[in-house]
Amino acid sequence: MTPGNPGPSGQPPQGWRAFRLVVTLGLTQIVGFGTLFYAFGVIVGPMSTELGFALPLAYGALSAALLVSGLVAPLAGRLIDRFGARAMMALGSATSALTFALMSRIEGPGGLLLVLALAEMFAPLVLYDAAFAALAQSFGQNRARRAITQMTLIGGFASTVFWPLTLWLVQGWGWRETYIAFAGLHLLLCLPLHLSLPRQSHTPRTATTETPAFATLPAPLQGRAMVLLAVGFSVSWAVMSAFSAQWVPVLGSLGLSEGAAVAAGALMGPAQVAARVLEMLFAARRHPMVTALIAMASLVASLVVIAFAPASFATAAVFAILFGIGQGLGTVIRGTVPLALFGTWRFAARLGRLASLRQIVGALSPFAMAGSLALFGPGVTLVLAGAMGVIAFAAFWAVPWRVRG
Repeated sequence: MTPGNPGPSGQPPQGWRAFRLVVTLGLTQIVGFGTLFYAFGVIVGPMSTELGFALPLAYGALSAALLVSGLVAPLAGRLIDRFGARAMMALGSATSALTFALMSRIEGPGGLLLVLALAEMFAPLVLYDAAFAALAQSFGQNRARRAITQMTLIGGFASTVFWPLTLWLVQGWGWRETYIAFAGLHLLLCLPLHLSLPRQSHTPRTATTETPAFATLPAPLQGRAMVLLAVGFSVSWAVMSAFSAQWVPVLGSLGLSEGAAVAAGALMGPAQVAARVLEMLFAARRHPMVTALIAMASLVASLVVIAFAPASFATAAVFAILFGIGQGLGTVIRGTVPLALFGTWRFAARLGRLASLRQIVGALSPFAMAGSLALFGPGVTLVLAGAMGVIAFAAFWAVPWRVRG
C-alpha cells in the first residue's frame, strides 16, 4: 500500500495520511500555478527580447492558450471521473514536463503559441479542479471541504515562491534553462507525488456510507443551479482576472503612483490567506453557499469603494483587502459549493463544465478592461466592473440551495 493511500477498507485518510495528502496536493499546486502562470510574466521579457517579438504578441499567445484550456476543461473533468485523479494528474505532470522541455527550444512566436497551447491543454489535469476532485475521491463529501480549504492555503503561496524563484533562475541561468528546470520539477517532483495519491475510481467507496452534512439538490433543480453557478463563477472571475492583470494601470488612472498601487496590492495576499483560515476554522457547520455569498459581497463592496470613494492610498488599501477576501474565498468555493450541491457523483465533470466558461472569459477580460480604460476612462470602467460584481452576487443568491428533500 502506498503511504498516504486508503487501506483495503476504503476508509478515508486519517491523521498523518490525511495531512500528507493535503500537503502533497498543495505542493503540486504551487509548482503547477507557479510554472504555468506566474513564471510567464517574469520570463516573457527576456524571451521576447532574444526572439525579437513584441510583448503584446506574447501575451496574446498566452490568452489564446488559456482559451484552449477552457475548451478542454470539460473533457479533462470527464477523464478524471472515469480514470481517477491519480492517473490523470500523473499524466498531467508528465505532459507538463514535456511541454516545458519543448518551451526551452522555441525559436519564434509560432512555436510559443503552439507550445503554450499544448501546455494549457493539459493544465486542467494538474491544477485546482483536478486537486479538488482528488480530495473528494479520497475523503468523501463531508471531509473534503476542510481538506480543500487547507490545500488552497498551501497553493496560495505559488506566486510568493515562483516570482522570486523564476527571477533568480532567469538572471542566473537564462530563460531556456529555467524552462528546463521547470520540466524537471514536474517530472521529478510532481509526477512521483501524483503517483502517490490514492488509487480510487470516480466515486469514493466512503461516499456511499456517509450521510452528507448538507443535502444535495433534488435532480429537477440541478440544471438550473449549474447555469446559475456558471454565470456567477464566470462573471466574478472575469472581474478578478481583469484586475489581477490591470491592477497598476487601473489605480494609476485614478492618480495613484506605481509604488502606492503595488503597496496596496501587497495587502491582497494576506487578506486571501486570512479569509481562507477563517473559512477553515469557523465554517464547518455553515453551508458553502453562505461562504459564496460572503465572497461575492466582499467583491461588490471592494468595487463600490474603489469606484466611489475619494482616490487615495487608504481607499486602495481597503479595496485590496476586500478584493483579496473575495478572491481568496472565491477559489475555495469553486470546489466546496459544487460538492455540497451535487455530491461526489461526476464531480470532476461538473467542475470541468463550470471551469470552461470561467476560463474563457478570464482569458478575455484583461483585454476588455484595457479597452474600456482607453475608451471610457476609469469611472465608467469601475462602474461596469461593479455591475458585473452585482450580477455575480445575484446569480449565487438565486441558486436554490435552500431547498431540502
